[in-house]
Amino acid sequence: MESTELIEERIRTRLVKKFQKPVTGITKESRLIQDLGLDSLDTFELLFEVEAEFNITIPTADAMRFVKVQDVVDYVQSKTKSG
Repeated sequence: MESTELIEERIRTRLVKKFQKPVTGITKESRLIQDLGLDSLDTFELLFEVEAEFNITIPTADAMRFVKVQDVVDYVQSKTKSG
């Protein structure tokens, strides 16, 4: 199982590469839409990237609840726990 910090770093890396966001401006408290400027299409593109990165599936109903980077991190961690 990956640590929360490693999951966060991998998600931040995706945001930097895919959306050209400055890494220093992305924290776990960053809101995807308001702070990072992602629109709904960008948000779903990010989720597709996260699904591929972590080999998980994120149902749309779950994805609609993501507001902050931390929400995505928590979700990924819950889905990647060994078990």
